Amino acid sequence: MEYNTLQLKIEEAVARLTLNRPERANSMTMEMGRELASAVEAVRAAPHVRALVLTGAGKHFCAGADMAEFERLQSSPPAEVEAAVRAFLEAIGALHRLPIPVIARINGDAFGGGVGLALACDLRVMAASARMGFAFSRVGLTGADAGVTYFLPRLVGPARAMEILLMGTVFDGEAAAREGLVRRAVAPGELDRAADELAAQLAAGPPIAVRFTKEGVNESLARSLAEDLDFEARAQTACMMTADHKEGVRAFLEKRAPRFEGK
Repeated sequence: MEYNTLQLKIEEAVARLTLNRPERANSMTMEMGRELASAVEAVRAAPHVRALVLTGAGKHFCAGADMAEFERLQSSPPAEVEAAVRAFLEAIGALHRLPIPVIARINGDAFGGGVGLALACDLRVMAASARMGFAFSRVGLTGADAGVTYFLPRLVGPARAMEILLMGTVFDGEAAAREGLVRRAVAPGELDRAADELAAQLAAGPPIAVRFTKEGVNESLARSLAEDLDFEARAQTACMMTADHKEGVRAFLEKRAPRFEGK
């Protein structure tokens, strides 16, 4: 499928999704929100894809909402404004719910909703020269947007999340890594290799076990210990019945790398 605001490429087991509005710093529009949700579903429907890399074209990752579109919306009825906001938020949710690992390759600045997009991914690698900014308040918007108030407290704790959002804090890559917002910050010239190596490593994992792991971590804070232990018992039993588990045991005994097939 062709997109106006995105590029989706699938190479063997890894899909690469690029926000493609470099002339507007890859800022989000209603159209991009709809296309992003559609592209995520296309990745979900591709059974051979085992990892997704999300990045931005040009010098930016994503500058958040397109302010020109938001300015036009200021004279619109509240229902139309909410529909525009929901188009983007639904894409965030779809990205987070993918059963495969999702890597944010943060090649340049990520601000506002662009940060939410990055935090919705499972792992993040960032160019050391890039910036990550929680600057909602600087344009009169709430930090409760783009999933940020869901993801950020889970990464840094509620008190630190409150401080970051109220202060409109901006981090460079190294500071974001120290804060725990990204897995690592690398020199811009090393970003492709870092993201590709991580994607290849994750794509080589056992898909069924990976899916259960993502579900377990993502839902754990909403469950009691008893509920979580029940989930773990069911998930581990299901994994033990798979051909991938048998292959993993054989590979361990034979001292070789396993070849998982998602069965």
